[in-house]
Amino acid sequence: MRTRSLALVVPALVLAMGACGQEPAPGPLAATTAPTTAPGTPTAAPAPTSAEPRAKATPARTKAPSRRPAPTRKPALAGPGTNCGFIQPPPKSGPMAVVAVWKGRANCAKAVQIFRTYYRTSTPKQGSAGVATVSGWLCISNTLAETTTSGRFSTCRKGTAEIVADVLP
Repeated sequence: MRTRSLALVVPALVLAMGACGQEPAPGPLAATTAPTTAPGTPTAAPAPTSAEPRAKATPARTKAPSRRPAPTRKPALAGPGTNCGFIQPPPKSGPMAVVAVWKGRANCAKAVQIFRTYYRTSTPKQGSAGVATVSGWLCISNTLAETTTSGRFSTCRKGTAEIVADVLP
């Protein structure tokens, strides 16, 4: 049955092409080959046959491409000896402290935030040294007597990095 319907379609296509003033190419695939034209006239690309792979058509863009957000840069890490900022450790009437990177590398904004969080009364601390973990940093404080002799309020460590809060000279 299939060969009969194909046999009816091919002559119909040949007949239709003849009505347009075009001659089919000889052979069994007359309906799938490109029409011939007069010499010197431009021709269209040949239609693909069933054996040839078809190129995927790309849809036309209807709206402008959206802009990508600017890439976010990682904050620069400060090295040893970098002063990051100032804080007021408890008691609030005491001297100001400077937050600095003592060893390794650390983000300065994060270092100041660590000490502000550590010095809050709501942050749970253990023992007389006030041991607490803040965002993965292990923080300890010196006693008041030790702070007056060493000039260091507190130290926080994470990995090889160490940040300090020292009495402002």
